[in-house]
Amino acid sequence: MAIQTTYERHLDLGCEAVVFIDDESLACFQIQRDLVGGPRADEYCVTTGASAPIYGAITGWRRIDDRFEFALTRRAGRLFGDDVISFVVTPGDGVTVDELAEHVDRLLR
Repeated sequence: MAIQTTYERHLDLGCEAVVFIDDESLACFQIQRDLVGGPRADEYCVTTGASAPIYGAITGWRRIDDRFEFALTRRAGRLFGDDVISFVVTPGDGVTVDELAEHVDRLLR
């Protein structure tokens, strides 16, 4: 199972995101934040890409080599099927794992 991971910046939608997609199931986990000046630029949210956003959904995260692990609030855990989700990322679109980790850190601040 490969989790393709990209960083996306959408000027037309007014947001940026780190997007994790499972190649087999097409399940999606996104960390999003409005761009500076947007209505909720001071907080991040998570979504499946099709679900309503859940703000403040990550209680902690860590990186172990190419593995990203996220501890979720109970509400987010119900959406994603567990209170902790963990996967090895495969970077896409010319970005590195280090750069993806930097984007995650920045979006969660």
